[in-house]
Amino acid sequence: MPYMEKKLYKTSLAYYIIQGSYWMSICVSSSYAAFYLQSRGYSNSQLGIILALGNIAGFVLSPNLAAVIDRSKRIGIYHCLWILLAVQGLLLILFTIIPGKSIFLSLLYCIYIAVVVAINPLNTELCFELAHWAAPVSYSPARGIGSMCYALMALILGQLTLRLGADMLPFAGLFCLLGQVFPLLYICSARRSISLLPSGTAQRKHTQGLSLTSFIMDNRRFSVLMLGIALIFFSYNIADYFMINIARSVGGDTGDLGGISAFKAMMEIPVMLMYSRLTCRFRCSSVICFSAFAFVIKGAALALAWNVYGLYAANLFQALSFALMIPALVQYVNLVVDPKDSAKGQALANGMMTLGAVFASLIGGSLYDTLTVRTTLIIGALIALSGAAICSAVVERKKA
Repeated sequence: MPYMEKKLYKTSLAYYIIQGSYWMSICVSSSYAAFYLQSRGYSNSQLGIILALGNIAGFVLSPNLAAVIDRSKRIGIYHCLWILLAVQGLLLILFTIIPGKSIFLSLLYCIYIAVVVAINPLNTELCFELAHWAAPVSYSPARGIGSMCYALMALILGQLTLRLGADMLPFAGLFCLLGQVFPLLYICSARRSISLLPSGTAQRKHTQGLSLTSFIMDNRRFSVLMLGIALIFFSYNIADYFMINIARSVGGDTGDLGGISAFKAMMEIPVMLMYSRLTCRFRCSSVICFSAFAFVIKGAALALAWNVYGLYAANLFQALSFALMIPALVQYVNLVVDPKDSAKGQALANGMMTLGAVFASLIGGSLYDTLTVRTTLIIGALIALSGAAICSAVVERKKA
């Protein structure tokens, strides 16, 4: 194998490791956030506010970073990634030092969520940049590997938290962080050694994209679709963020939380790995509509579950909802958004998912404190239905 081709294959492998490690960090920061903060003495309403504020900060940060990348000739994906990873590492170290419950800890956890959220669209853009180098990398299998690693981390954390408690979670976060740092170092090194600058990347750097406000006004149908996505992910996250509450309501514990989280992620893997074959037969818009209604069915199934096995059964629909929606949205942005604004398009899509998470965190905590778990989940399913209706009405029927 020629030297340059071997270098490109290693670069692709490094990217897949970054995606796997990133989704392991999502498992630590989000899926176990309720368990971690409750162990520090926070109520459902308080942890909901923390998660909401963190997601709001991430929602604001993501598209603005993307706008800087799209319009600047000097600041790129790598600069932003290194800054976000450094901040994340500092925060995780502080979590191991700060005891108990405090305003300072609340503020730091908000920043932690924001930083982790903001990394996701940058990782997506990094995939497209590597593809411009002719590296054999594709987003769907990379995201499938992310789900695989998420499942593994969920299983491990489920057992470790039972034995060691919540205080081990920051150390798990640091482990995930290192899994992103070392492969990114390799990619940066490989980038310097590849003599042929990718023309697509160069073109984007010298063609200024629209401002965020102008982008929204010029892509109104896309922006309305994003509203539907926000409603769907409100429903998704009102269950996902508070899964420990749902598990406890049917007699489960943190071990069951780990098992359910792992099972959910495993349902995503085959669909994400095979997504490119699916799009050979179905329009991207059809996949988005189908998966939107699958979110509704999953939400209703969670509300009707009477035991832990019912929660596992409900999460079978993860394969038809989340696993289809994520790569479909990435592909849809590339179909309907001008290439010079692709970073903003990806960031806005990710941001609207985050916005759904914001309101799920903010409203969900209060709902779980005042209503039954089942009633809260029914409300979430009805909101998902409204989001699915919006998606079906405004999605643009374009072929890849």
